[in-house]
Amino acid sequence: MTSNDEPAAPPSESRPTEPSPIVFLIPSYRPTDTLCSLLESLRLGNSSPIVIVDDGSGPAYAGIFARAKQVVGTTLLTNAVNLGKGAALRHGMNHILVGHPDCAGVVTADADGQHTVADILKVVDALKENPDSVVFGTRRFGSDVPLRSKFGNTVSRYIYRFFIGLKLSDTQTGLRGLPRRLLELCLPIRANRYEFETEQLVVIKARRMRVHEIPIETIYIEDNRGSHFRPLMDSAQIYFVLLRYSAASLLTEAADIVTFATAMAWSSDLVVSNIVGRFVAVWVQFTLLQRFVFRLRGNLRIFLMYFGLVVVSGIVSTALQVQSADLVPFPVVAKIMAEVLVFVFNFLFLRDFVFGESDDAACD
Repeated sequence: MTSNDEPAAPPSESRPTEPSPIVFLIPSYRPTDTLCSLLESLRLGNSSPIVIVDDGSGPAYAGIFARAKQVVGTTLLTNAVNLGKGAALRHGMNHILVGHPDCAGVVTADADGQHTVADILKVVDALKENPDSVVFGTRRFGSDVPLRSKFGNTVSRYIYRFFIGLKLSDTQTGLRGLPRRLLELCLPIRANRYEFETEQLVVIKARRMRVHEIPIETIYIEDNRGSHFRPLMDSAQIYFVLLRYSAASLLTEAADIVTFATAMAWSSDLVVSNIVGRFVAVWVQFTLLQRFVFRLRGNLRIFLMYFGLVVVSGIVSTALQVQSADLVPFPVVAKIMAEVLVFVFNFLFLRDFVFGESDDAACD
């Protein structure tokens, strides 16, 4: 049969292009019936897919999750044991990226009723209007908010602003609109509990992603007794994320000072000893910052900027030590004092200029 004898292919139908969906992601651990009510109400106002993650709640909660699964368009994922909110979010994100390849992003919400359907849909609309941005549903912390929550958020706002460089009204909100690109960047995060969301902020800042804040209603049910947040342990893990730079700097300074003291004992030359100490410490700190603090892949530009900072701060530190030689008779003490003075400047420069963007194109 010749090609002329082949049946003609049916004409292609022109179909309107449907917008990429926003998927709801709700991690849940030992929920109440509030979860089912939230899903049922959410379904009335929106047809987007819903993914809930049972984070090892156990057989006693199987009935609630079975009812939740019956809501149209809902997928239930289950962790065999309780792994933490971060692990549940990561499980859901991976499923969404694989099972919904056309999704534009995800809106995460808490399962305990702290987020109204109206506020969740407001975040959805904001994410649709700003598909490359991260949207935060931010609460107002008035006099009716539990004291521990109000105090914790106030303190964390300033700490996050300094260590991460993000100015957020509500650093602990669980109502977030995340573009698809951010989901891919968050999957390698190893944190499993509430510190996962702090690591997420580090990624947002490092990739220079735009941030939008949407005011939402502030709801605390029974003084927030339903929260599974462990004030001591979880706070320690969250703030360790923010204090990694300090830890890396202390380790680097230890290597620098030990090398400096050894070189001084051998040569008694202040300048040479500082140079030797800097060169020994430079690779130590760069590796720590790259792998454990800012969590980014480096390139030649990043290394050259970092090396330039090391040279400049080394010159400043040495000059301070020389100037204080008459006042401080012990060279090691003078070096420690000088390094303390340049510590904050080094951090801010590293945060905003050296490790402030990746090889990938920034969203700005």
